[in-house]
Amino acid sequence: MKKIAILASGTGGHIYPALSIANEYIIRGYKILWIGTPNGLEDKIVNDPHNITMEKIDSQGVRGKSLFKKIISLLYIFRSVAQSLAIFKKHKPCMVFGFGGYVSVSSSFAAFLLSIPVVVHEQNAIAGTANKINYLFAKRVYETFPLSFNKNSKKIIHTGNPVRTSFNTLTKPENKYTDNKSLINILVMGGSQGSKFLNKTMPFAFSHFHEKNISIKHITGSKDHESVINKYCEYNLDADVITYSNNIGLLYDWSDLVVCRAGSTSISELATIGRASLLVPFPFATDDHQLLNANYLAKNSAAILMNESDDFVERFVSTINILLNNPKKIYSLAKNIQDVFPEKTIDIIVKNSLELII
Repeated sequence: MKKIAILASGTGGHIYPALSIANEYIIRGYKILWIGTPNGLEDKIVNDPHNITMEKIDSQGVRGKSLFKKIISLLYIFRSVAQSLAIFKKHKPCMVFGFGGYVSVSSSFAAFLLSIPVVVHEQNAIAGTANKINYLFAKRVYETFPLSFNKNSKKIIHTGNPVRTSFNTLTKPENKYTDNKSLINILVMGGSQGSKFLNKTMPFAFSHFHEKNISIKHITGSKDHESVINKYCEYNLDADVITYSNNIGLLYDWSDLVVCRAGSTSISELATIGRASLLVPFPFATDDHQLLNANYLAKNSAAILMNESDDFVERFVSTINILLNNPKKIYSLAKNIQDVFPEKTIDIIVKNSLELII
């Protein structure tokens, strides 16, 4: 049976889209060779030993490091290229699919040397360093946001970001936002590690509203969980404070408005199900990609963009009051975000990529 190599490691932002694509290849009769790193999250997320073979390479990022650590990282690249060559010669994949991140560069280069077709997916509004390099080896490049590589090329296709198919069964915005209710269900989430800014700021921001107007669920991550609970108690707010959720779909289904960072995975999930969002980009993201992600949605009236600032609470309170007085605005945000990205992303990517090997 033919194997397709998936290159994804590190954060959920790389791994979840990769797993969605991998599952579709499996449905179509392929086995998956997954190349990760010893310390990536893939071991916790990917669990299908019958269809997915996991291999590890030693790889490290280069950007933002001291000169000495950059030299060490470059040595790792040579080592990881050799490891990738050995893995590919052993498993003989018919295609290699990279999802960015430092793990993908050496394996994409190794595949190129062995004349194995390379395809790439970029999650953010500006291509990362790894994918800018991978672009040189790739026969197809799929991008979540248009012009993330700032190039016009026949090999680049605007596809959106693959999202878990389970989200397709959640309540549609046409059914979610039918009632002109005065209460808004607000979900706050800061990514898998939580957001220190949102954890510190949101309890005080919510204290400006009467509980009959808002209902709150807040995912904190493990570090700030107790302090956030104490803050909500201090303001006498009945918030459901959660460390981490294994069923984010259930929380999305409950929510009317999601307050979150502007990572591509979160945005793509919200676009798939159709939920209004207020995006607070992480200001230290590489190449400021979260701000660019959020800007793209805001310019298309598909999300509210609110940067971290000293007057954040004041602007947040004003914005929520506007939404409480204009429920149709929330519905329009939910509908508009569904129109920002192409539909049937997984099907488009899988069909197009398989053209290279069929």
